[in-house]
Amino acid sequence: MSSKNSICFINGEPANTVPVDDRGLNYGHGLFETIRLSNGSVPLWSHHFSRLTGGSAKLGIKIDNRLLQSYLEQLTTACPADGIIKIIVTAGSGGRGYRSSSLHPNYMLQWFPLPEHPASHQQLGITLKFCQHHLLHSPQLAGIKHLNRLDQVVARAEWEDEYTEGLMFDQEGNVVEAVSSNLFFYSEGTWFTPKLNQCGVKGVMRQYLMEELMEPQSPSFSSQVEEATCSLDLLLSADEVFVCNSVVGIWPVLSLEGRGTWSLGQHTLLLQNSLYKALPHYKSGL
Repeated sequence: MSSKNSICFINGEPANTVPVDDRGLNYGHGLFETIRLSNGSVPLWSHHFSRLTGGSAKLGIKIDNRLLQSYLEQLTTACPADGIIKIIVTAGSGGRGYRSSSLHPNYMLQWFPLPEHPASHQQLGITLKFCQHHLLHSPQLAGIKHLNRLDQVVARAEWEDEYTEGLMFDQEGNVVEAVSSNLFFYSEGTWFTPKLNQCGVKGVMRQYLMEELMEPQSPSFSSQVEEATCSLDLLLSADEVFVCNSVVGIWPVLSLEGRGTWSLGQHTLLLQNSLYKALPHYKSGL
């Protein structure tokens, strides 16, 4: 396999095809993780693994932790030291019909080169598209990264390359997340991030920032962080905004498609610098 192209293993074997009766293909019955690989290691693996196993329990998929770890080691041994790893775990192959029982999961692990993003996204900020497609409430599936990403596909189809990301709302018009990332905003001395108990994905970078870099005892952090129901008006009144995910780190947001603008503020820059100190590979040029 060429290191310039993707590398794929399915259940520990080099492959690039999926069984036609796989429940992930037929029903979206599965989960996935998109993971940053740096210098041969996966710094945020514990967060990815926690979300994957938590989601699999909700979907009734029995992951073999040791087997998954061995497949991950197999891939990282075969691929270049830097890039993107995508792990897909489906409920396995089964007959027609929604009911599933006694199935063996299928494990699909892929490596891809790092995406090329302008350094300006990180250093100067981005503009968000105001997405018209809204997310429906689904508390049972909220937070997990299941395979059904049609909402994101439909939302991403609303623009070409004139925007870097898109802002998504729920059925009640509340701010939820960006299409491929989570959202934070700073207002009156407090950081806010939307609650994700009705819809949306609890991103790994979001979790890492909240649990490790935005903790009150952190010497570089002096603000509170609140998960809240966020209206558009609340977002527009904020002082600073950024989006984040485990592939790109933190991107400041400067505007929302003709509706609002924000400054590239010191609180966002301070958090970026804290991230770079902890995980230097997220800094452009490294």
